[in-house]
Amino acid sequence: MGRTGPGFLGFNPMDYPRLFRLIINCWPPYLGAAITVTHIAPDWQTIQVAMKLTWYNRNYVNSHFGGNLFAMTDPFFMLMLLRNLGRDYIVWDTAAKIAFLAPGRGRVTVHFQLEPERIAAIIAKAASGEKLLERFRVDIHNEQGERVASVKKTLYIKRKGVKKEEAKIQGMEEPMEQNRPISPRILTSGWGKMTIDRLGRGKDFKLWPGGGREWDWAEHGTGHGRGIQPGDVEELIGHGCEIIILTTGRMRRLRVAPATLALLDNQRVETIVVDTQEGINIYNDYTQQGKAVGGLFHSTC
Repeated sequence: MGRTGPGFLGFNPMDYPRLFRLIINCWPPYLGAAITVTHIAPDWQTIQVAMKLTWYNRNYVNSHFGGNLFAMTDPFFMLMLLRNLGRDYIVWDTAAKIAFLAPGRGRVTVHFQLEPERIAAIIAKAASGEKLLERFRVDIHNEQGERVASVKKTLYIKRKGVKKEEAKIQGMEEPMEQNRPISPRILTSGWGKMTIDRLGRGKDFKLWPGGGREWDWAEHGTGHGRGIQPGDVEELIGHGCEIIILTTGRMRRLRVAPATLALLDNQRVETIVVDTQEGINIYNDYTQQGKAVGGLFHSTC
């Protein structure tokens, strides 16, 4: 699903939130999982979803099946964006990650909120016709208000039919900051090796706007168990990174130390923690957009 338009019914059900809620609640995958959309706001900026625990949707240890927890969060940010951005935009889900925090028992709920400020910011960034990768997070709560799971989603957004030349004429294309260095692209990657533009080949890399170098774990005692250390990211912060991508390896064995995340949060740096291949894709997309992006890239497990 990537567009809003009349379907086989001859009209767009999204024009009628109550009707759309009835339709999606009759969808067999949701019926079989006991998932219910309880509210859709008329402006499609708020959606609430619930799931009760029954004999037919519980797992072996009498808690909610993880796949159902993810399913209750799956399409809604995309639907909200499609409705609020309109037919001039393409919106797709591209990636998702779920963290299970506690056993889900009883009735669990999710509250989706899309702020008007976020919508306006997306419209402004997409005006040039460049593709965007926007990230959202939503939490699943139990009846006591405790978090059961946290889901992070990445959505692809692009305005249709805007060519770069047209964007420049209309003044919509955001000018590149004068003399701002560009982060080097990752040209190739494989098990135990990467090739970086202007830097050559190596195993693990630290990259930032204007350059980078090989990442030596021994400098700060980094390891799979101890995780990425604060010292590993201080150099990236010092080189002006506004976005930092921390990759956890191709098999996701590399952890990130809590102190590292706390440091980045304190410095108000947007932080993305993903596996290596997804991290490379996101990083290269941001370099193409001219963002002040950096990262730590681990090429093995």
